[in-house]
Amino acid sequence: MNKKLLAGAGIVILLSLGAIYIRNQQSSSNDDLMPSPTSVMEKDYDTMTKPTDVMMEKTENKDESMKKDDGAMMENESRYVVYSQNAFDAANGKKRVLFFHAPWCPTCRPADAAFQKNSAQIPEGVVLFKTDYDTSADLKKKYNVTYQHTFVQVDASGNAVTKWNGGQITELIANIK
Repeated sequence: MNKKLLAGAGIVILLSLGAIYIRNQQSSSNDDLMPSPTSVMEKDYDTMTKPTDVMMEKTENKDESMKKDDGAMMENESRYVVYSQNAFDAANGKKRVLFFHAPWCPTCRPADAAFQKNSAQIPEGVVLFKTDYDTSADLKKKYNVTYQHTFVQVDASGNAVTKWNGGQITELIANIK
Protein backbone atom coordinates (compact mmCIF):
# COMPACT_ATOMS: atom_id res chain seq x y z
CA MET A 1 0.00 0.00 0.00
CA ASN A 2 2.80 2.43 0.85
CA LYS A 3 4.45 1.80 -2.51
CA LYS A 4 1.24 2.75 -4.33
CA LEU A 5 0.94 5.92 -2.25
CA LEU A 6 4.53 6.93 -2.94
CA ALA A 7 4.13 6.20 -6.65
CA GLY A 8 0.95 8.34 -6.74
CA ALA A 9 2.64 11.20 -4.90
CA GLY A 10 5.59 10.98 -7.28
CA ILE A 11 3.29 11.23 -10.29
CA VAL A 12 1.53 14.28 -8.80
CA ILE A 13 4.87 15.96 -8.16
CA LEU A 14 6.10 15.22 -11.68
CA LEU A 15 2.90 16.57 -13.23
CA SER A 16 3.12 19.72 -11.10
CA LEU A 17 6.73 20.31 -12.05
CA GLY A 18 5.89 19.74 -15.71
CA ALA A 19 3.04 22.26 -15.53
CA ILE A 20 5.31 24.83 -13.85
CA TYR A 21 7.99 24.26 -16.48
CA ILE A 22 5.52 24.73 -19.33
CA ARG A 23 4.05 27.86 -17.73
CA ASN A 24 7.51 29.35 -17.25
CA GLN A 25 8.44 28.60 -20.85
CA GLN A 26 5.28 30.29 -22.08
CA SER A 27 5.64 33.31 -19.80
CA SER A 28 9.32 33.81 -20.65
CA SER A 29 8.45 34.08 -24.33
CA ASN A 30 5.75 36.67 -23.52
CA ASP A 31 7.65 38.67 -20.86
CA ASP A 32 7.80 41.76 -23.02
CA LEU A 33 4.03 41.61 -23.54
CA MET A 34 2.88 40.87 -20.01
CA PRO A 35 5.47 40.22 -17.30
CA SER A 36 4.36 38.16 -14.37
CA PRO A 37 4.04 39.92 -11.01
CA THR A 38 6.88 37.74 -9.73
CA SER A 39 9.24 38.82 -12.53
CA VAL A 40 8.36 42.47 -11.91
CA MET A 41 9.06 42.08 -8.19
CA GLU A 42 12.35 40.31 -8.94
CA LYS A 43 13.42 43.15 -11.24
CA ASP A 44 12.52 45.75 -8.57
CA TYR A 45 14.42 43.73 -5.97
CA ASP A 46 17.40 43.47 -8.30
CA THR A 47 17.37 47.24 -8.76
CA MET A 48 17.19 47.79 -5.01
CA THR A 49 20.06 45.40 -4.35
CA LYS A 50 22.33 46.48 -7.20
CA PRO A 51 25.42 48.49 -6.35
CA THR A 52 24.91 52.23 -6.27
CA ASP A 53 26.91 52.75 -9.47
CA VAL A 54 24.27 50.85 -11.46
CA MET A 55 21.53 53.03 -9.99
CA MET A 56 23.66 56.13 -10.58
CA GLU A 57 24.09 55.11 -14.22
CA LYS A 58 20.31 55.10 -14.61
CA THR A 59 20.06 58.49 -12.87
CA GLU A 60 22.92 59.94 -14.93
CA ASN A 61 21.30 58.75 -18.16
CA LYS A 62 18.11 60.52 -17.11
CA ASP A 63 20.09 63.64 -16.24
CA GLU A 64 21.85 63.50 -19.61
CA SER A 65 18.47 63.38 -21.34
CA MET A 66 17.47 66.52 -19.42
CA LYS A 67 20.44 68.34 -20.92
CA LYS A 68 19.55 67.23 -24.46
CA ASP A 69 16.02 68.63 -24.39
CA ASP A 70 15.04 71.23 -26.96
CA GLY A 71 16.16 74.26 -24.99
CA ALA A 72 13.27 74.62 -22.57
CA MET A 73 15.18 72.64 -19.97
CA MET A 74 18.51 74.19 -20.98
CA GLU A 75 17.21 77.67 -20.12
CA ASN A 76 16.40 76.61 -16.55
CA GLU A 77 19.11 74.00 -16.23
CA SER A 78 21.20 76.17 -13.93
CA ARG A 79 18.41 76.24 -11.34
CA TYR A 80 18.26 72.45 -10.83
CA VAL A 81 21.49 70.56 -11.44
CA VAL A 82 23.17 67.36 -10.40
CA TYR A 83 25.65 68.05 -7.61
CA SER A 84 29.34 68.13 -8.40
CA GLN A 85 31.98 70.14 -6.57
CA ASN A 86 32.67 72.13 -9.76
CA ALA A 87 28.98 72.98 -10.29
CA PHE A 88 28.63 73.88 -6.61
CA ASP A 89 31.67 76.17 -6.73
CA ALA A 90 30.46 77.77 -9.96
CA ALA A 91 27.20 78.77 -8.25
CA ASN A 92 29.03 80.82 -5.60
CA GLY A 93 27.22 84.12 -5.19
CA LYS A 94 23.83 82.45 -5.55
CA LYS A 95 21.70 80.81 -2.91
CA ARG A 96 22.74 77.15 -3.00
CA VAL A 97 20.51 74.36 -1.72
CA LEU A 98 21.49 70.69 -1.53
CA PHE A 99 18.65 68.22 -2.13
CA PHE A 100 19.75 64.86 -0.73
CA HIS A 101 18.04 62.53 -3.18
CA ALA A 102 18.05 58.74 -3.58
CA PRO A 103 16.71 57.01 -6.68
CA TRP A 104 15.11 54.34 -4.46
CA CYS A 105 13.40 56.90 -2.18
CA PRO A 106 9.60 56.92 -2.70
CA THR A 107 9.23 60.62 -1.79
CA CYS A 108 12.37 61.79 -3.61
CA ARG A 109 11.23 60.56 -7.01
CA PRO A 110 8.11 62.74 -7.26
CA ALA A 111 10.03 65.71 -5.84
CA ASP A 112 12.76 65.20 -8.45
CA ALA A 113 10.13 65.02 -11.21
CA ALA A 114 8.49 68.21 -9.92
CA PHE A 115 11.81 70.07 -9.81
CA GLN A 116 12.65 68.95 -13.34
CA LYS A 117 9.23 69.87 -14.70
CA ASN A 118 8.91 73.16 -12.81
CA SER A 119 12.51 74.34 -12.59
CA ALA A 120 11.43 77.76 -13.87
CA GLN A 121 9.52 78.18 -10.59
CA ILE A 122 12.74 77.89 -8.60
CA PRO A 123 13.50 81.53 -7.80
CA GLU A 124 16.12 83.24 -9.91
CA GLY A 125 19.41 83.37 -8.04
CA VAL A 126 18.77 79.97 -6.40
CA VAL A 127 20.48 76.78 -7.48
CA LEU A 128 19.09 73.46 -6.26
CA PHE A 129 21.65 70.65 -6.34
CA LYS A 130 20.38 67.10 -6.71
CA THR A 131 22.83 65.43 -4.31
CA ASP A 132 23.11 61.65 -4.27
CA TYR A 133 22.28 60.47 -0.77
CA ASP A 134 24.03 57.13 -1.24
CA THR A 135 27.40 58.45 -2.41
CA SER A 136 27.74 61.81 -0.62
CA ALA A 137 28.94 60.56 2.78
CA ASP A 138 31.16 63.60 3.40
CA LEU A 139 28.34 66.05 2.73
CA LYS A 140 25.88 64.03 4.82
CA LYS A 141 28.34 64.08 7.71
CA LYS A 142 29.15 67.77 7.31
CA TYR A 143 25.48 68.80 7.37
CA ASN A 144 24.28 66.05 9.73
CA VAL A 145 21.89 64.59 7.15
CA THR A 146 20.49 61.30 8.42
CA TYR A 147 17.93 60.46 5.76
CA GLN A 148 17.06 61.22 2.16
CA HIS A 149 14.73 63.97 0.99
CA THR A 150 16.59 66.46 3.14
CA PHE A 151 17.36 70.00 1.96
CA VAL A 152 20.28 72.10 3.22
CA GLN A 153 20.79 75.71 2.19
CA VAL A 154 24.42 76.75 2.51
CA ASP A 155 26.11 80.14 2.53
CA ALA A 156 29.11 81.34 0.51
CA SER A 157 31.48 79.67 2.99
CA GLY A 158 29.64 76.35 2.76
CA ASN A 159 28.04 76.61 6.21
CA ALA A 160 24.45 75.47 6.71
CA VAL A 161 21.96 78.35 6.75
CA THR A 162 18.81 76.27 7.09
CA LYS A 163 17.78 72.63 6.83
CA TRP A 164 14.43 70.93 6.32
CA ASN A 165 13.00 67.58 5.33
CA GLY A 166 10.52 66.79 2.59
CA GLY A 167 8.62 68.92 0.16
CA GLN A 168 8.80 70.21 -3.37
CA ILE A 169 8.81 73.68 -4.99
CA THR A 170 6.45 75.30 -2.48
CA GLU A 171 8.50 74.16 0.50
CA LEU A 172 11.74 75.10 -1.23
CA ILE A 173 10.50 78.66 -1.77
CA ALA A 174 9.10 78.88 1.78
CA ASN A 175 12.34 77.72 3.43
CA ILE A 176 14.97 79.66 1.46
CA LYS A 177 16.52 82.46 3.52
